Amino acid sequence: MLLVILIDILVLAALVYVKSRRGFEATLPLAAFFLITFPEESKISLFGLFDVTTQRFVTLLLISLSFGSRNQPGTLARHMPLSLWIGAIAFWWTLATLNSIAFVDSLKALFSLILDYFAIYVLYVRHLSKVQTLRSIFFAVACGLIVCSVFGTIEAYGNWSVVSMFPAESHRFGSSGGLYLDDARGLRVQSTFGHPILFGSALAMGIPMTLYLLATSKSRMQSRILWIGLLFMFTSIFKTSSRGPWLALAGSLVPFLFFGRRQIRKYIVIISILAVTVVIIRPGVWKTIWDDYVSTVDNHSSQGESYVYRYELYRLVVDKLDESPAHAIWGYGPQSFPYLHLSGTINGRGMEFVSCDSSIAALLVETGYMGLALMGTMFLYVLIFTIRTASRSSHANGQLCILFFVNLLAFYFEMTNVAILGWGQQTVLLWVIIAMIMSYPRLLRHSQRESSSDVSDTEEVALVFEPLAGQRNSARLSLP
Repeated sequence: MLLVILIDILVLAALVYVKSRRGFEATLPLAAFFLITFPEESKISLFGLFDVTTQRFVTLLLISLSFGSRNQPGTLARHMPLSLWIGAIAFWWTLATLNSIAFVDSLKALFSLILDYFAIYVLYVRHLSKVQTLRSIFFAVACGLIVCSVFGTIEAYGNWSVVSMFPAESHRFGSSGGLYLDDARGLRVQSTFGHPILFGSALAMGIPMTLYLLATSKSRMQSRILWIGLLFMFTSIFKTSSRGPWLALAGSLVPFLFFGRRQIRKYIVIISILAVTVVIIRPGVWKTIWDDYVSTVDNHSSQGESYVYRYELYRLVVDKLDESPAHAIWGYGPQSFPYLHLSGTINGRGMEFVSCDSSIAALLVETGYMGLALMGTMFLYVLIFTIRTASRSSHANGQLCILFFVNLLAFYFEMTNVAILGWGQQTVLLWVIIAMIMSYPRLLRHSQRESSSDVSDTEEVALVFEPLAGQRNSARLSLP
């Protein structure tokens, strides 16, 4: 408890100091660092009814500090992006909560959705006024993941978990406070995250961020930090022994190979050569990867059963919804899955499905077909918005859109095979990224106007970007 209090005091002092010296917008990168770094175990429980995690404390601080802040004229959006989607999802989750079979758990999940995620989105999308702030946020997130990766490497080779410093926490994957040991794969590092897969998923998003920052960095010191950090990040994602994040990372690097700037492609090639070299020098690395593949395609192995588990899970969820037309519409309530007591068969052996290893299946059974459609359509819209922004941007500015795109794809892919949505630092990261995506065109338009104001009135200045909702314009968005 004392450690958590000291952490919260540090967070408070740092955010207040930055706000007083540089303004509220400057607190957003620092807040992102705190949000991604501290574990869920860093919390103070108030009377057993309300938990003030460090992430939640950061959110409440940002809300408090945002009052009275002033943005530059013309930087705020006239309308809040995604406001209709967010309102519809909040309404539907409220309806699902009122009809939940586990009302208290559903109410907590609804509260978390609004305070921990929607509030973060609103804070970031409303107070971002400069493109440079986006880069600062990415650098802060990368630094946070580097810190987590250092702890992850210590966990892998020193058999000590930083989470052991905090009070043990019981969550959906079991109890925390120690090392994560798997019967089939041995020690799997999770650092400050709730599960190795969640840590690996965050790294699958963070490694492309780091490569982008390296390709655009103009500081030697920053580049050295990022290169050293990459070594820890690759070590940690390998030591999570999580197949999904490995695939998500590989898929995230492919778009950069085809559409990325020359420097990023060069870095990917260098990293690929180093990876092959490591496999040759240390055959045990390749053996670990190959054994995981063989076990995955073997339905009678632990990893194979885990793979088949997902498909059986979807079948059970659909069958459960078919039992009640009403629940098929609004589900059984957020966080109600453990109360459904679903039982299925894998390899002819009966099994109780105590965990919902898919965010898609969880959304379906907990919020119904309508809840899944609302959330899924909004996520798809954000992805399409990113593609449209990239198509209307210059090559240089489009690089950030590629990073947005691969981050979204990595998270969406992981949603199909792990309960990644609705808790943990990686979900906070998703909403920060969505806020940056929805703000990016507005920030570029504002930057272009600033640069145009410095041009002589006798010069012809063309508007290089128009709102996505307006008429099409063949001109491409570009910054000087």
